[in-house]
Order: sequence, then C-alpha cells, then structure tokens
Amino acid sequence: MQKHPLRTALVEDDPVYRTYMSGLLKKTPEVDFVYAWDSAEAMLADTRFLAVELVFVDLALPGIGGLELISRLSKLQNSPRSVVLTASLEPDDVFSAVRGGASGYLVKNLDPDAFIENLQQIIHDGVSLSPFIARMLIDEFRHTPSQPGVRHVALKTLTDRERQVLNGMSSYGSAKAVGEAYGLSHETVRVHMKKIYQKLHVNSKSEALAVLAQEHRC
Repeated sequence: MQKHPLRTALVEDDPVYRTYMSGLLKKTPEVDFVYAWDSAEAMLADTRFLAVELVFVDLALPGIGGLELISRLSKLQNSPRSVVLTASLEPDDVFSAVRGGASGYLVKNLDPDAFIENLQQIIHDGVSLSPFIARMLIDEFRHTPSQPGVRHVALKTLTDRERQVLNGMSSYGSAKAVGEAYGLSHETVRVHMKKIYQKLHVNSKSEALAVLAQEHRC
C-alpha cells in the first residue's frame, strides 16, 4: 500500500491538455504533483525528474519520442513507473510501450472519473490499462499464442504481487508453500492465481507456468 502521496509528473506537448491534466493531478490527494514538461528533453534536463515515482507520457512528443523516453527511464536505478497517456490505439504502439517498460496504457478520451479510477489502480496495483487496450492485448494473445513477444506483453499486465506469486508457484509448486514463503494465506494465493489465469488467458497452473517458462527461454 502506498504510504505517501505518489510523486507524479507529466510529459505532454499539447499546452491545453497539459494544463488540463496538471489541474486534475493537483486535485488528486493520492499524488504529489511534481511538474509537467512539454518535451522529453525538458524533463531530462530538469533534476526534479529524479524524484518522480510515476510519470504520464504522451507518445507523440517532439524530438525524443514517448517510447524512447519510457525506455530511458526504465533503465534508471530508481526508475519511475511510466504510463502512456495518448490518443493512439495502434497495436504497434501498445505492444512497443508495454515491452519498453510502460506500467500502463491509457487513452486520452477517458473522462475525469475514469482517469482517477485508473490512477487509483496504478497506485495500488502498479499497472493499469484502458479496457479497450486490455481487450486488444488479450485478443492478440488468444489469436497468436505462439509468438513470444505476445506472451511477454501478457505477462507485463500482471501486478508486482501477481508476478511474485507466479514466480513463487514456479519455485514452490503449491498455494500453501507460496503462501508460507510470502506471508500470505493459501486462499489469497489462489485468488491471485485466478486473476493470473484471466490475464494470461490460460486455464491451469501448468499453462501459466508454461507462459512464464517461454519468457525465460526467449
């Protein structure tokens, strides 16, 4: 659980949308709004970005693009969570963003209440996807299950706790053993595994572990 307001920033070149989003973030108690930059270059030149824990990034930035910025931020020692906030619904953009380290992908047509709901999910679960984007990822995984890249994208949708539980299941083999290892009840582990099955579009522990094993082989 987040113990302090999440230090949050925005990189958006559209001045109208930047002002709108800045105002929305400033009014959200769960976040401490740091700053809004109009380009990746401006952000990287400002030492305030080093304190940021969550950054919303537009893909269509001038100069260094949003995908490149997310990739650079993901390589930092204390990397912030990066969430795409864009009008693009192109599958290539979605897959590239998630593979590049994005913790979420939100479309700009979200109304304020929906955006706050997604922000809450990011704060508590570490990841959030617009419903349309989530369906796109699942459909792609369902239709092309043999592609390692798609498997990687599906695994990216897991929260940190779900990923820990899946890795634990690989190491310890049972819900009871995973629970003992991580201080969870076996029922809690089973709930996490049910969510993992849904996100990976599998029906059993063996299938989920096969997806995980495929990632390790790639």
